[in-house]
Amino acid sequence: MKSKHNFKSFWRFIRKNLKFCTVFIVALALVFLSIFWGIIPVKQNFEGNLLVKSFSFTCQENESLLLKNVYNLSRIDLSGLKKLTLAGIFSSLADPELNKRERLEIESIRENSTLRITPTADFILQELRLQKETRVKNLKYAPFYNRLAYSLQPNSQPVNLSFNPSGNPIKITLSGYKIANFPLKKEDIPLEFNLSTTEFRLEIQQAIDVDLQLSQDKEQPIFWRNIKVNNVRFERPIITGNNVRDDLVESTIISGNIRMAQQDLKLEKNQFLIVEKPGVEILNQIKIIREDTNQNLKLKTTGENLQISEASQGLEVSVSGNTNSIQVGLNPRLPIAQIQGSFLSRYLGSEAIVAIISFSAGLIVSLLSWLFDNFAASP
Repeated sequence: MKSKHNFKSFWRFIRKNLKFCTVFIVALALVFLSIFWGIIPVKQNFEGNLLVKSFSFTCQENESLLLKNVYNLSRIDLSGLKKLTLAGIFSSLADPELNKRERLEIESIRENSTLRITPTADFILQELRLQKETRVKNLKYAPFYNRLAYSLQPNSQPVNLSFNPSGNPIKITLSGYKIANFPLKKEDIPLEFNLSTTEFRLEIQQAIDVDLQLSQDKEQPIFWRNIKVNNVRFERPIITGNNVRDDLVESTIISGNIRMAQQDLKLEKNQFLIVEKPGVEILNQIKIIREDTNQNLKLKTTGENLQISEASQGLEVSVSGNTNSIQVGLNPRLPIAQIQGSFLSRYLGSEAIVAIISFSAGLIVSLLSWLFDNFAASP
């Protein structure tokens, strides 16, 4: 009976203070919505710039242009090609029989076979186009040697490497290959000959390693922009070869900055970037940061101390993507900083969100206090 009496008293109180109760319910709903919109993760766009030693990615678009007009190459090494066909005018002092050929069918006879191209004059890599699901692994720039290296792993469609010899002969050195209908040399003796052709194209159907010796032209842009990708990794494995449990993963990040939900996250050397899927979706731009021979040291003064640090060199990568969480840390399992997207963070900064939630919570506390005081005093 007592509980029934309390219910009737509560119902009379609500009818008597209907306007207040309506405001209270609306305020309570707003509090829950603000907490929900401010805390529950929501996927958002992000962007950033990273300076890295190397990185890997998978192409997500057919005929996607990665490299274009790489001028004045002084050497190209390709390892892992199983078969290739060369056509043109051949000349060789060591093997005069090659001078009679117009076409060579070449096949690998060992795992670590290498094709070396040494131009005698201007030699241009016209373009490297990637097919969908082509994996580019360990794309890196070695500033000391001024070399660009990467591994190509085509999926189902071949990848084409197109060169322009500019009408000049090129020197071909084959290690670990045999030529069809040509006497097989000892395995440790490479085949060398010159090739004159107007077009030089290689069709890549299996995983290969590519090493390009670049020119000294520091202003030469060679990477194309807005490449659609996924599975981007700014890290490399360290494999011991003895026990899988001993294998490690090393971050290749030198420095960087990521922005999402009106927040910035700074990355320092050797920190990992952990991004929830879908993650990085577009490589906006890739630039080579070369060694500056005039200023390869940076001087910093902090009070009475003088600090000397080496200039950063590598690949500068501008990225965009979509995720609900970004984390960084020296250990990928124990990140120390995080940005998390929410519905409110699309439009408001973190301080504004905290202020809204705090105000709403304070309003509810005040309304609850008034409610209990007045209900207790009601007959």
